[in-house]
Amino acid sequence: MTSMIHGFFLLLVFLSEVAAIIAYGYWGFHVPSSALVKWVLGVGIPAAVIVVWGLFLSPNASVEIPQALCIGMKVIIFGLAAAALYSAGRPKLALWFGLCVLLSHGMDYVLGEK
Repeated sequence: MTSMIHGFFLLLVFLSEVAAIIAYGYWGFHVPSSALVKWVLGVGIPAAVIVVWGLFLSPNASVEIPQALCIGMKVIIFGLAAAALYSAGRPKLALWFGLCVLLSHGMDYVLGEK
């Protein structure tokens, strides 16, 4: 039963990662600027986050980093995603996103400990 619950929280962790990418894109396309800048930010920032995630933070990361650095980078990525939502005029969504990230990642950490 515990593994099923842990699997559920792993799914929520994955969905929070996808939501962060979407939040960055949403912010980029809602920056009050030219269409070119919106496209660069709306596509470029999510792409950069995906590359950083794949290189350093994914379970199959190419580059191994200390756990403290990994946690710090995740806090920055998810914190900035919430800030991006807030900045794009979605403060309630930013709050709910942040709470969901804390819950899902916290429970994944607690349930994943052996």
